Amino acid sequence: MPIKHTSERDVIERHLRHFVKQFETMGARITMLAQALGVPLRTPADIDAALQCDGTRYQGREARMREELRALLVLRYQTFERLAYNVNVGPQAARDILLSANDRLLCNGFPAEAPGMNLRPFFDGIED
Repeated sequence: MPIKHTSERDVIERHLRHFVKQFETMGARITMLAQALGVPLRTPADIDAALQCDGTRYQGREARMREELRALLVLRYQTFERLAYNVNVGPQAARDILLSANDRLLCNGFPAEAPGMNLRPFFDGIED
């Protein structure tokens, strides 16, 4: 059986597709949770409020949904930040990955004004 050699370009493309899909999946779930909970996520203040959620204020399913939303927001930001500050990726490529994932959500019918679709807060403080 012949051995198939994987080029560096193939590896990079596979990683790129993985990160775009990861951000797309997180973005879709963030948007669906925010819509169900009535959390706007349009401004940095909205995002801060979602991050400061007090799980004890809510009960049952709503409390779990708010905790999941908070966790996904943190995960998405940390993943983006890690990529942006990685010397092999950098801020521009990280931004492009996040925007590509967002574009895929828009193509799949997510409205641009839906909660979580405003990505500007991710770019604040990230230098080129």
